[in-house]
Amino acid sequence: MITKYIRCEVPTANKAAFSKGQSLWKETAYSEGFISQLGGWNFSKDKSASNKAIILAHWQDMESIKNFMKLAHDPIAEKTNQVGSYTQISVSYLSAVMNIPASNQVHQHSVDSAFIRIADCYIAPDKADAFLLEQKMLWNPGMQQAKGMLGGQLCQFIDEEHHYLVISYWESEAAHRHYMAEYFPRLKQQAATDIIHTISGHQIQTEPSWRVTP
Repeated sequence: MITKYIRCEVPTANKAAFSKGQSLWKETAYSEGFISQLGGWNFSKDKSASNKAIILAHWQDMESIKNFMKLAHDPIAEKTNQVGSYTQISVSYLSAVMNIPASNQVHQHSVDSAFIRIADCYIAPDKADAFLLEQKMLWNPGMQQAKGMLGGQLCQFIDEEHHYLVISYWESEAAHRHYMAEYFPRLKQQAATDIIHTISGHQIQTEPSWRVTP
């Protein structure tokens, strides 16, 4: 699976127009190889919605994405009229490395999640194997214990060998907040301190109108 990771800076005055345009990407659902797309506004430090929009689009492979970009992307983009609504856009492609199991397997990787947590990690050059093992043996089981955790993915940037995203989907922001209070401190105490070189994060309140499924 390939994840297209899109970040846009949107002035406050343009957020309604951007959101309306984003809802028109539903035509993507008819493209071969498309799996799902969802996104929303990144939370700022005071827990209000910031001006950064984040979208995660999942595809079966790069060939499917290339075909979409060649055949369908531009006509849909023209309809959305989003170009003038944002001041900056960044697009990255990542390959799936590992699934993160959900607390309820029925909802694995659910696109119905109301909240997404993204941990953006740069790994020390000689610690990739340790990073993957710790994710599998410590963080995945730890998150799986938390009620309302709907699964996720560990993905690697295709053009950056030591750059990863840990994406987890949650039933609600409250479910993630409970995990951070009740489970995260214990897990962090057990985690190695020399694996991750730098880490930053995003907390995204998803917008239902941006959700796209086949």
